[in-house]
Amino acid sequence: MARIKQEIIEKLKNEVSLVRLLESQGFKLKKHGKDFICHCPFHNDKTPSLVVSPDKNLWNCLGACGVGGSIIDWVMKREGISFRRAVEILQHDIGLIVAVAASIILFAKLNVERFGMI
Repeated sequence: MARIKQEIIEKLKNEVSLVRLLESQGFKLKKHGKDFICHCPFHNDKTPSLVVSPDKNLWNCLGACGVGGSIIDWVMKREGISFRRAVEILQHDIGLIVAVAASIILFAKLNVERFGMI
């Protein structure tokens, strides 16, 4: 099996928002200074111990489990899957987002041409 290019890994780590991913998974993130906090899903948590840093796009549990890492690490831990599979999932998600954005742009252009709308 071919090795995943480092550029792809870095692109995912830098361009896929960890904050948005967690919010889409139903986590209620609370602003805490420049970071966000929420309850850690990897252990029983009475107070929020999971810190998400949007500037670095990293997460870290300051509670019982003490795990953390990049967006790829999050998908691996959350889904119980391999590094390669996590990368594939994130690439697929980015592809869908790009495809939807392209469709919206095309639809807008067609409406401008058809109806003279701006």
